[in-house]
Amino acid sequence: MKNLAALTGLKLKLLLRRPLIMVFCIIIPILLSLLAGAAVSKNDWSQVKGAYVDLAQNSESEKLIRMFEESHFDWEEREISTISRAIELSQLDGVIIIPETFGDLEAAKTIDDAYICEFVPGKNELAADTVHENFVVSVIALAMETKLSQDLLKMEGASSLSEKDMARQLDEKTAEARAEGVVLKLIVHDEDMDTAIPLIQVPDVAIEILFLSIFLLLSSLMLADAATQRRLRSLPGGFRRDYIASLVSLALAGVVQLGIMLGVLKLLMPETSRPANYFPVMSVLLLFMLAFGQFVALIPGDRRFVPASLLLFISVLAGGTFLRLPSSWMEKVGQFTVHGWALANLAGINTKISVAVAAVLAAGLIVIAYQLQKRSDYLSGS
Repeated sequence: MKNLAALTGLKLKLLLRRPLIMVFCIIIPILLSLLAGAAVSKNDWSQVKGAYVDLAQNSESEKLIRMFEESHFDWEEREISTISRAIELSQLDGVIIIPETFGDLEAAKTIDDAYICEFVPGKNELAADTVHENFVVSVIALAMETKLSQDLLKMEGASSLSEKDMARQLDEKTAEARAEGVVLKLIVHDEDMDTAIPLIQVPDVAIEILFLSIFLLLSSLMLADAATQRRLRSLPGGFRRDYIASLVSLALAGVVQLGIMLGVLKLLMPETSRPANYFPVMSVLLLFMLAFGQFVALIPGDRRFVPASLLLFISVLAGGTFLRLPSSWMEKVGQFTVHGWALANLAGINTKISVAVAAVLAAGLIVIAYQLQKRSDYLSGS
């Protein structure tokens, strides 16, 4: 056991002789994650902030506010004195100022004039347009309801009803129609959709999967010294100890690299989170990469880098680590690559191979690689 621990320590020292590899595989993914995080934060449409200032304080403004609250946006009421500062600090994407004459048909020339509000846009033009469209949809529905009420009052036989009674009956009939499943859908078409720029989406955990794989591959190549393995073969149990020490040192290095990367990201972006199965899946990925490194060791040292890099590239590309691939591809093809399997599990896609089965498979590959190395003419020097 002491010999194994000493040998593992020597392997770790060999890895520390090339600190730039770990630095590269830590700093680069952190910078990429920060860049992706900044882009996501800037374009996070799940938190479009809209506000309204209700100067009317009447039944019509209450109806409009109810429509705001029923939408999927984060609406809030504000005092008019706080608007300028909130807009300046980008706390709001748009503000609707409901005037005192809102809904007052007597003070307005037309019904449309009675439902005019002032809109104050935020700094983010796209978010401001979204808030404005939400207001337009709501106020159009409100104005149309008033127009229908006015038309009904002008019909024959409606003179016996007051305006309030007519509005009450209209509300009751509308509620009945909604209860029966009648829904009015308003679809807004963007005329500039043909000129939209296609987006390339990168999964949030793909960077960590990629750079853990690169780090373990480079570290495996550093420790795959055929001359050292041939010398250890001459000692009783030497080859087995060297094999185990290589795996342990690579596993420790991979855990340290991943731990530092996650720790720094958590420090810089506290709001980041990982799926519940993150650590089991990444542990199995680590085992697969350890097995891959040992299979690569079977290739002569002067010819192993290119095929190893090519195989890794094929796996990460087919597995959707570089670019997000369609779900149909991931279900039919991508999940059967090492990196596609890891990415699919972290993305919540059901895979044919469970985590437990994948762990057993990875461990089996490590044992097979050991047997192949043990019988290899290249490593034995014969």
